[in-house]
Amino acid sequence: MGILELMLGESGPGESGVEGRSYKLPKENHDFVYPVAVRRSEIEAFRELLAADADAPSAADDAEELEAAFDQVLGETDIDAEELAERQRKPRLETEAIIDHWDEQLSEEIGVVYARQGTYPTLLSFVKRCKQRDEDGTDPFELPESVSDGTAFLGRLETATNEQYRAVVHTDLLPSSA
Repeated sequence: MGILELMLGESGPGESGVEGRSYKLPKENHDFVYPVAVRRSEIEAFRELLAADADAPSAADDAEELEAAFDQVLGETDIDAEELAERQRKPRLETEAIIDHWDEQLSEEIGVVYARQGTYPTLLSFVKRCKQRDEDGTDPFELPESVSDGTAFLGRLETATNEQYRAVVHTDLLPSSA
């Protein structure tokens, strides 16, 4: 038995017409990901966007304010304002977890991050929400100038998740969500 069999587990003939041997890795601690090149400035652009969103909270993030608005417009309703407010905060919280993890992993000015299935829609949802807030004249939120760096990365992430091969990595290298 070779060292790879000891480290990676059982081997077998190659699959899908691929010559050679395949190794079955345990699914409980390995996942398919998309490796994507990233610049430190792109991670920082997302950090600035997250900070801008947190510094200018939206009325939709405040359950009490939402409840008051619903009561004023619709009278007494069965709409769960807390649940709606949580849904509004979710893209920022998920994006923050992803960006925090990638920031810890990136040690150079340019590197590679691993995006799980669902990472692109999560980041896109957050960026779209921020752009909508920026366009709303009643919302004090303003897009940071660096947003174009973040959207450049978002474009590469979209391409990678649509067209690129996936890699298998150990889950301790991945963010816990998305």
